Amino acid sequence: MLGLFSVESLMAMLLSVPGVIFAFTMKGFGQALVSKWLGDPTPEDNGRLTMNPLAHIDWIGLVCMAVFGFGWTKPMPTNSRYYKNYKRDTVLYSLSGSMTLVLVSFIMAFFHVLFLNLTYRAAETVVGNVFYYITLIFYYAQRYPLILALFYLLPLPGLDGYKIITTFTPYKWNTFLYKVERYSMFIFLGFILLMRFTVIGDYIFYPAIKLSELFDLFWQMPLGFISGSTLTGAL
Repeated sequence: MLGLFSVESLMAMLLSVPGVIFAFTMKGFGQALVSKWLGDPTPEDNGRLTMNPLAHIDWIGLVCMAVFGFGWTKPMPTNSRYYKNYKRDTVLYSLSGSMTLVLVSFIMAFFHVLFLNLTYRAAETVVGNVFYYITLIFYYAQRYPLILALFYLLPLPGLDGYKIITTFTPYKWNTFLYKVERYSMFIFLGFILLMRFTVIGDYIFYPAIKLSELFDLFWQMPLGFISGSTLTGAL
């Protein structure tokens, strides 16, 4: 594993920032759009139905995503009293952020594969070197959204996956869930440390990595097959 402040890891952090900003922005926009479709105007009224990154980015969350591989956006204001069907619409809203991120990854995979081809064709030239770094930018822009999508669906307090589960839990569990949520910050931080310093994260996010590779394979069919391992494996 590369050191946190090695040249390679610092370069990876820098190249990942554009993709992280785009992913966070589209996640917020997707949530606001779905919320409006469900009849809740609260996000739009609070200026969140926009693709302006400043409306969605939490700068500490952005830095944490680039440095540690996890992060967050500004909280999305919503009001479930507008929902016509509370359980159904809560689930749809909770899924909206992750589904938007999957779509973002699918689109970014096109540009990742495109610049892989351009890099290959312009190999050992100045243009080829430029294309190489652009390829890496799209590599992170494609992979990080899928990791985030899966992360948000984990059943941890404060995440969308937890919201989905608690939507269907019996009312008699409310007292227990309230006690759990009181320690949500400690649970969250403990889980992050567990992922950071053990191999559990590799297993949890394995589906995201495989789906990322599948997206690449999909676009390689019309654009031509070139393995990305030679360009991105070192990072």
